Amino acid sequence: MNVNIIISTLQRKVSELTLSNIMLEAKILDLQTQLNSIQDQSSENAINGNEDQTKELDNPERDSIDK
Repeated sequence: MNVNIIISTLQRKVSELTLSNIMLEAKILDLQTQLNSIQDQSSENAINGNEDQTKELDNPERDSIDK
């Protein structure tokens, strides 16, 4: 009788841990997606920032107007 109780308890625990594992894997995937999105935005912002700086350097008329 005691062995059956132990087996039942262990099966329940394995099921709980399996569910926890699935939930954690889903959370990891979500966080990786968010991180990739942030990195993509940072790259785009850096590229756009560089383009803006290039435009300013290439526009000598702007400098003469500001003076």
